[in-house]
Amino acid sequence: MSAAHTLTILWLVAFAIFVLAMVYRAQLTQHETDELFLDDNADELPRKQEHDEIVRRVNFIHPFCQGAGGVTAVLSITLLGMEIAKVLPYVHF
Repeated sequence: MSAAHTLTILWLVAFAIFVLAMVYRAQLTQHETDELFLDDNADELPRKQEHDEIVRRVNFIHPFCQGAGGVTAVLSITLLGMEIAKVLPYVHF
């Protein structure tokens, strides 16, 4: 198996993880509402607890989204560079 095939498979895996993480994050934030709780006893409200749980989950998944997106971008640039390097000797100016 050549390096290009291996990098393509890695790119597909990273891209799939990125898409799944983004879909999961979108599903979580779909139910989130921007609310301001001014009451001193707001921590006991069910809506406040639900909001805090959603924010905690979104903050947990955020590094995975960034990491998978970064890896996908680096692998995309690498694969594009390999294809350009493969075609470049045949280009005459």
